[in-house]
Amino acid sequence: MKREHIILACVGLFLLAGVLIPIFAINSTAGASASDQFDIIGVYGEAEILAEPDSAKVILAVETTHETAKKAVEENARLTNAVLDALAELGLDKEQCKTSSYQLNSFTQTDPKNKEKYITKYQAYNELNVSLSNLDEVGNVIDTAVAAGANRVLSVYFERKDADNLKLMALQNATQQAKAKAEAIAAGAGITIKGVKVIYEEMTGYTPYRADMNENFQVMKAVADMAPTPMLPDDVKVTARVKVDYFF
Repeated sequence: MKREHIILACVGLFLLAGVLIPIFAINSTAGASASDQFDIIGVYGEAEILAEPDSAKVILAVETTHETAKKAVEENARLTNAVLDALAELGLDKEQCKTSSYQLNSFTQTDPKNKEKYITKYQAYNELNVSLSNLDEVGNVIDTAVAAGANRVLSVYFERKDADNLKLMALQNATQQAKAKAEAIAAGAGITIKGVKVIYEEMTGYTPYRADMNENFQVMKAVADMAPTPMLPDDVKVTARVKVDYFF
């Protein structure tokens, strides 16, 4: 008798499962996103913002070459300190002047006195990154540094302090363009957009304006002695692109 009760209970459970499984399946389908039941319009939105720079970074260096490593290093240190002291006299503090690279290398070249003989020389290189909030100081900083002993001016980057905010603004503009494009497509096709299925951030870009400089020391030294170096930067560029899928 007990065995019969167990068999009946098992049969009852199987019958109950057969009733509940279809119900769960129906509920799962009903809970799916409404956008899955519609067709899609996929569009890209792009935006570009141009803004005047409000800060700058001057990349300059002191490079010295001697027949011994000790002399190359000592001469480099002397000239670098002279550059830093000259910039300090302009009002720049230590936080504005940072060493971004330092190298000591050796190389061989033909002896000028004996073409069949090679000599080894050593080159010390100290690169400085000078940050400026006042763009009017850029030319004077370059001239002062060169006059004090800097013999390489690599480049000047003109930037924006609020670059992150400009990126967010560009993303907003790109999303608005995507919406306008989707609405135009929908109007042309005679359909009505129901909503947004998904939005992807494709990319955001920030491009400071870079002014490449003449690295010839003799030319830079002559210009620094003659007149202040004028600097006329172009705009900083911020870009963004998004992909949006609308359902209808």
